[in-house]
Amino acid sequence: MATAVGGGSDVEVGFAKLQGEDFEYYMQSYSIMLGRNSKKSTVDVDLSSLGGGMNISRNHARIFYDFTRRRFSLEVLGKNGCLVEGVLHLPGNPNVKLDSQDLLQIGDKEFYFLLPVRSILGGPLGPRHHVSGHSSAGAVVPYQSYHSGQGSGSGKKSGRGREYDDDDDDEDDVRGSGKKTRRDGPEGYASGEKKREGRAKVDREADDQQVLQLEEKDVVSSVATVLSDLCGPGDWMPMEKLHSVILKKYGNVWHHSRVRRYLTQEDWAIPEAKGKPWYGLLMLLRKYPEHFVINTRSKGRVTLEFVSLVSLLS
Repeated sequence: MATAVGGGSDVEVGFAKLQGEDFEYYMQSYSIMLGRNSKKSTVDVDLSSLGGGMNISRNHARIFYDFTRRRFSLEVLGKNGCLVEGVLHLPGNPNVKLDSQDLLQIGDKEFYFLLPVRSILGGPLGPRHHVSGHSSAGAVVPYQSYHSGQGSGSGKKSGRGREYDDDDDDEDDVRGSGKKTRRDGPEGYASGEKKREGRAKVDREADDQQVLQLEEKDVVSSVATVLSDLCGPGDWMPMEKLHSVILKKYGNVWHHSRVRRYLTQEDWAIPEAKGKPWYGLLMLLRKYPEHFVINTRSKGRVTLEFVSLVSLLS
C-alpha cells in the first residue's frame, strides 16, 4: 500500500489521491483509514504526524469505494467529526459521497480528494490537478481554472465532469461559441461515434483487467496471512479448511463478485469444480507457485488438495 509522503513518491498510481499542501497519498486499496498511529495500531494516513493537531482520533475516518453505488464515500468515526466542503459531519451521520476536488478537513489538516482522469473503478471522474505550494490564505488550492462567469470569491468549484481528449479529426471548434461542428456530415458523425465506442470498449476491458489483478493480489495476500497465522513450519492446510476460514473472515467484507469467483462454484461450471466451492481459490493459488505449494492426495475417487507457504517449507 502507498504511504503518505511529503513531496514525490515512487508510486504514483491509485484509485484516488489525497493531496495536501505538504503531502500526497495514492489510494491503492478499496478502503483506507485516516487518523493517528498509536503503540497498538497504525492507520493508512497518519494525519497527526502531518500536523493535524490534537483533535484527531486513532481511527478518525474511512474513505472507501462503495461498489453498490459505484462511488467513493467517507465514513466519519472520530468524535470531532470531519469537514467536507465546509460542512461538518459527525459519527453516526450517513456516509458522505465524495466528488473529485472535494476539500476535506480533519483536525487542523486540509486536503483535497482527487480522482484520476479515467478511473479504473468506473466512478465519477475529475480533472487532473496539482496543489500549489503557496496560496494567499495558506490553504491548498487545486490547479484548476474555474469557469468564466462565476464570481472570483464564490468559492464554488467547476469542472468536476469528465475530461476528454478532443483529438478527433472530424470535429472543429466554433470560435468563441464553445460548441463543436462536424466536418463530414452524418457519415463523419457516425465515424467519430464508432471511434469513441471502440476506445471506450478498450478502456473498459483494460479497467476490468486491472481491477481483477488488484483483487487477485488482495486475495493472495489474505491467504498468505491466514496460512502464516495458522500453520507452522512444514504444515499443510486442507483447501476445504482454508476455504472455510477465508469465507468466515472475508465473506462479508469482499465485494460479491470476488466472493463468487473465489469462494463459491458459481463461476466454475465444470466437473472438476463439483462439490468444491474453493476451486476458484485453488486455481488462483496455482498461479503463484513462488508463494504457495499445492499437494494433491487421492482417496478412492476423491481428490483432496492441501496448501502451504513456500516460506514454511523451505
